Amino acid sequence: MVLTFDDVEDGKQIEKTILVGMPKKKIFDMLMDLQDTIKLNGEPEDEKEKSQRNRQIIDEVYELVSVILSNNMAGEKITVDWVSEQMEFGEMKEFLAMYVRFCKGEAAAPN
Repeated sequence: MVLTFDDVEDGKQIEKTILVGMPKKKIFDMLMDLQDTIKLNGEPEDEKEKSQRNRQIIDEVYELVSVILSNNMAGEKITVDWVSEQMEFGEMKEFLAMYVRFCKGEAAAPN
């Protein structure tokens, strides 16, 4: 999967390309953990609990996207801070949906 971002390096605007590979077990585990967090049993009892759950989901999404992007062909570590500077939450949600489709497509392809 090929992704392109506008980035700044040494004070200059550059185009950063990241070639993301197929997921490893850690990524599948993180995807399942996120799904479990989103589908926790029952509704939050109050606004504080709802807020805590939302924060946990947001933190897990940022971490998951960082780990997925770090699984790249160049072996470059992509930090949560970098992800937070580059992507809005809606973009990360869209990216995760696209990544799951990518994984399904690659898994279905022979070889």
